[in-house]
Amino acid sequence: RPPLYHVVLIAEQLAWPYWPEVYPGARAAAAEVNAVVELAGSENFSIDQSTEQIEIATAARLDGIATCVVDTIATSAAIDRAVTSGIPVVTLEYDASSSKRQCFVGVNSFDLGQSFGRLAASQMTAGEIVILVSDDPRTTSLSENQIVAGLRDYLAHYPTIGLTSLEISRDSAFAAEKSIRELLVDTPSGVSTIISLNVEDTLRVVEVMIDYGRTNSINVLGYQENADVLEYVKSGLIQTVIASDPYQIGYDSIQALAEIKTNNRTSDYIPSNLVTIDRTNIDDYLATVGTTADNPA
Repeated sequence: RPPLYHVVLIAEQLAWPYWPEVYPGARAAAAEVNAVVELAGSENFSIDQSTEQIEIATAARLDGIATCVVDTIATSAAIDRAVTSGIPVVTLEYDASSSKRQCFVGVNSFDLGQSFGRLAASQMTAGEIVILVSDDPRTTSLSENQIVAGLRDYLAHYPTIGLTSLEISRDSAFAAEKSIRELLVDTPSGVSTIISLNVEDTLRVVEVMIDYGRTNSINVLGYQENADVLEYVKSGLIQTVIASDPYQIGYDSIQALAEIKTNNRTSDYIPSNLVTIDRTNIDDYLATVGTTADNPA
């Protein structure tokens, strides 16, 4: 059958293992609704290219756009132009709530921060938590700010636990590693727990900890996983990882676009389930996800 719809899934960074897990879910949903979905995005992180992909999809008059949000200002403006042109837009993983997008598929950022707070408080009674955030206010700053707000709100009940944010440059892997190295070397006794919001930073933290012999003195809490992260959880170098279901996020985003096309409406927010992974359930998790461990960084 000729496809009814041609839609695009715009990834934040194709080299990031998260998106190759989102795309199969999107393709599965596309097969059910008789659509074609293509994966677009830059190989490495790029605000301009991500926004440009939305503009290209709008100019091509595609039937729908499922997109990441890497810049709360530029991405929102591009989304608004697409919707004004009659093209439905769904955001996934991070939201652009002030834009005209019709649906967000992903995790509530404030709730994610609360989850990190519960984990940290269960693992420590006192000390300093450092959460790694972007140093560029344009890149998913709203979502990161909400995560920090949720974390801070939960930890308000624990006055002996401190919280600071460390801004990490996304300009290069070297710049990010340098910031993490300076954190661990310059303040060797001041950090009890590090919270990372992406796989790349999580892996860099562990690598620096190994290099400087800090593996027994700092807890690492991460968001999202890949084979290397799961291996570190299994070995105890990473205490806990919170992960969403990227396959389901991809699936739900295309289903939402199809609903908009057929019914002219869909849910404003489709939540993604979260799972907490540590050494007590890592084997069960690996058995459940099956091929996740085959998706290395």
